[in-house]
Amino acid sequence: MSIPWMPREVSSRLYEKEHELENVRTTYLMSTAFVGAFLAREDGRRPSWFNRVKLMPVSTLTPDLQEHLSNTCHVVCMKTRQEVMSEPTKKGPVPEGRPTTGWQAGILCGRVLWRTLFTAAASKANINRNGSPVLYMAACQSLLATCRSLLTQIWLEVQLQFTSKISKYRNIKSRPAWSVLEGLQYKGFCLTNGFGLFDPEKVAPSSAGSKPASDLQDYLEEVLALRFAIDMLSLAMKDGEEFIDMQTKRLMRKAVPKQRLPGNAVEAELMALKQKTIDSFGMMWTDDAEIRGIASLSARLMDGLEGPSAVHFAATFTAQILLAMWKGAQPLLSQRAALGISRIAETHAVLGSLPPPPLEDADNEQSETAVFDRIALSYGPPSKDCRELVSALPRGVLGCVIKAQAVFRGFLLRSRYFRRMRAVAAYCKAARWPQLLAPLEGYDEPEESLDAKKDKRRLKKKPKKVDATKLKEEIQDYQPAVSKYLGGESTKGSAVGATQTAWRGGGTAAGSTADMNPERRPWPLPTADHRACSDLFALYMYNMYRRRELTQMWCTLCGAYERGMDNYAELLNKNPALKPMLESIAAQLKRGSVVGYDKAFIAKQRKDTEGPAGAGRNPGADMFASNRTKPAQGKQDTSTMRPLGLAPLPKDAGQGEGQQDMTGEYLANYLKEMDGDDSQFKDISASVLPLSTGTSPARKPPHEYIIQQEVAARQASPRQAAGMPSDPAEAAKKIKPDVPFCMKKVKPMWLPIKAHRFAAYRAKVLHLLPQRVLQQYVDFEKQGQYAACVKLLESATPGSLNVLSPSTLVSNKPLLVETVFQLIVGYSGLCLKNNQGNVAVKLITQVLDSMSLALRDLHPGHRTVLEAYLYDTALSIAYYMPNDISLSERAESFFQQASERYLRLEHTNRYCKCCLRAAAVLHQQGHLSEAEYYTQQALNKLADAPVSSLLVVCYHNLAVHTLVQQRLADSVAHVRAYVALLRQLPKLGNAWMQQVDNTQWLILKSQEMWPQFQQMQGIRDSQAVTKFGH
Repeated sequence: MSIPWMPREVSSRLYEKEHELENVRTTYLMSTAFVGAFLAREDGRRPSWFNRVKLMPVSTLTPDLQEHLSNTCHVVCMKTRQEVMSEPTKKGPVPEGRPTTGWQAGILCGRVLWRTLFTAAASKANINRNGSPVLYMAACQSLLATCRSLLTQIWLEVQLQFTSKISKYRNIKSRPAWSVLEGLQYKGFCLTNGFGLFDPEKVAPSSAGSKPASDLQDYLEEVLALRFAIDMLSLAMKDGEEFIDMQTKRLMRKAVPKQRLPGNAVEAELMALKQKTIDSFGMMWTDDAEIRGIASLSARLMDGLEGPSAVHFAATFTAQILLAMWKGAQPLLSQRAALGISRIAETHAVLGSLPPPPLEDADNEQSETAVFDRIALSYGPPSKDCRELVSALPRGVLGCVIKAQAVFRGFLLRSRYFRRMRAVAAYCKAARWPQLLAPLEGYDEPEESLDAKKDKRRLKKKPKKVDATKLKEEIQDYQPAVSKYLGGESTKGSAVGATQTAWRGGGTAAGSTADMNPERRPWPLPTADHRACSDLFALYMYNMYRRRELTQMWCTLCGAYERGMDNYAELLNKNPALKPMLESIAAQLKRGSVVGYDKAFIAKQRKDTEGPAGAGRNPGADMFASNRTKPAQGKQDTSTMRPLGLAPLPKDAGQGEGQQDMTGEYLANYLKEMDGDDSQFKDISASVLPLSTGTSPARKPPHEYIIQQEVAARQASPRQAAGMPSDPAEAAKKIKPDVPFCMKKVKPMWLPIKAHRFAAYRAKVLHLLPQRVLQQYVDFEKQGQYAACVKLLESATPGSLNVLSPSTLVSNKPLLVETVFQLIVGYSGLCLKNNQGNVAVKLITQVLDSMSLALRDLHPGHRTVLEAYLYDTALSIAYYMPNDISLSERAESFFQQASERYLRLEHTNRYCKCCLRAAAVLHQQGHLSEAEYYTQQALNKLADAPVSSLLVVCYHNLAVHTLVQQRLADSVAHVRAYVALLRQLPKLGNAWMQQVDNTQWLILKSQEMWPQFQQMQGIRDSQAVTKFGH
């Protein structure tokens, strides 16, 4: 592969001269070793690659060398894994120049090892040691260009294999064969760039691996590994460039920059060690003594290799040690790939564009592949619009574009490689490497004495002094010479630049263009007209791109509008009652088109809001206003009167305390542990009911649904099934819905509490258990013996995590304690799901009894949040276990404790949900007035809140509570309220809407049959009249 920054004379001597070919062979071997280590990093999980690399096999080494190599690889792997999985910022402020992330720390390990191994292995070949830095940079450049090309190809393949771009059956769960990935690797490394690999189709792997096929995780790991290699090789080339700059100054006897004085004895010793490694290219300096130690160990391992095949064995050593480095970095790649998969949705696969796996911000800013996905997509096949545009280009424009590209390539050469090219040329000249002629046997070229160099400096011509009096006149009369290619006038007979002495013996560079080979004559520089044409073409291309994007946006909007109109037309066909509303909207729009929309709508709204109270107001406008009024003196409001025997809420509830706010290191540790999830410390949304997704079962007419449920319930009961017909239709006719039947069927809505991050907490706890305890823990889980699982947490690695035994609980581990409590909450839910209610009751009772001591290390704010959550969970278990007398008696206490903490935290919506849960438990126990009181408390808290599904649940449950208390008028009013609220909300889930429809039908059915029920029960009308006046 051509090296863009290597001077032509150096490359020609290395490749054309027989005595310098050993440099090329050594560089090829070391590069192949790097490729083999990169490809074999996952051998064992995927088909093995190392036996398909053209290197000496490890089995040819002697047993003692194999043992030493194995031990060294183990040390390298452990050190690299320690570096990539650690976070240096956690240990305190990071000194300048040291890595701040695991990604950067891993790259530093790779740079030090790669440089040391290359130099140590190259020393086994018959080459000049002065050439090692340049050969090292050449190997890095070849590998870097190959990795960039392969990264583009693999990312394009990811877009094809895991999206529906070419096949609708492909998605992010596709499993392509390993041969697809191996084919790309073989083509990129061997066929295109010539590294030593065997064809994977012809040479079978030594191990087929544990995974039969690849998946998206493997491809993303490959992408991240290539990004890691590109960043490492780029920095390695900069390291080599810095070394040859300093070495050139030493060889040319130039002044080396002075170092600062050490501050203490330790720093002085470190600077002395660093000074010793400056002259040696093989020992790269780093402040980490462990990395220096393993680099020195790797270099000493190769000292015992002797003989003509020493360089080949050294290449095998290099490959194995680099393979250990890659295996140590593999957990970081796997973690980043899993994070990338978690951010991919099915919509990405449908659209045919997967997002790249992310890096941390600090790593992404310093990475050489920050926008690799965009660059890769630019190498994909051109779009149809681009092909049509290029085919329709006028004559001459394409030539201008080619000239502009040629100029840009020259700009890249100057900006990227010119400094490095100059540094390499100066170093090769100072080091007198490579040689034009083979050195004679037994002849050493004498070095020039220092006195002769001083004489040359003395004989140098002194610079001419400038006359300040004539300088101003010369500046005024100065006429710059502008090239004709840049718009200047052509000058005949212009002098050509002076020639420079070439490296070839007796050869000189061409002095004029007439002496140059016509085939190697460069392109003429583009003129101003050429630049204008290329700018115009670029602008034209950009406008065509904008036109295509706008057209796509317009098509999307039109398609959405058409689909919306079709859905609305279908809705009108299903529900003719919407036609009057549609006509009203059409009339308003028609009026707005005539008089202006601002006058038709905005002015009317201002008039309604700014007008006198009650003037022209819609009677339904105050439907959702607070119904609390100041009672007359001596009278009390019966709707909000607290029933006797209930403990009042604390007076200071709702007042925030300063100690409840979590800040500083505690909050930072919590957020890091929870992956930034701080939802527990924030109030929940008032949208407690899920929206409709279109996949749930369709809603049924309420009367049919209720009758079917009643028939199924009676047929399931042995006592009631005796008198029921076997035919469901006949059985339904025997059911007569009367008022008692309706009162029995209405139920308040139950808002369940969800376990918070149960899967993540469980995985974390399993990770803390020793291997001997882990299998026993999993067996207890399968058997449903969750108390035994908690008992096993006493054997956790950090210490005892058995929160049910606070006396032996580990101290100063608040986040682990919270993790176990959250895990027990999840286990309680599993018990209820598996009909193990008694186990759930026992678990939550033990938790509440030991909670006060177990939470002693938590921050006060964190403790308040967790206590409220646990008391709320206990209240929920009391709802599902009504037959447990002891738990039912404590239900009111659970509510008081949870609600007091919610008010202290100012979590209004959580408090309202807790009130609704307590009301449901009390309704279940037959305490109807208390249930209505707590539901009314929740409604009062939401008096000034916007419309939400939580308000719908409040009004729904109030309608149920009042109907069961035979206050029909209040119940009907609450039904009208939540029906009006539902019209202002988006469509909710069908399962919840079915319960809302059932309650509405039951209450309206009761209203229809209420007079007959009154006659049968002897209820007077005054007993059924409430403050609503119905």
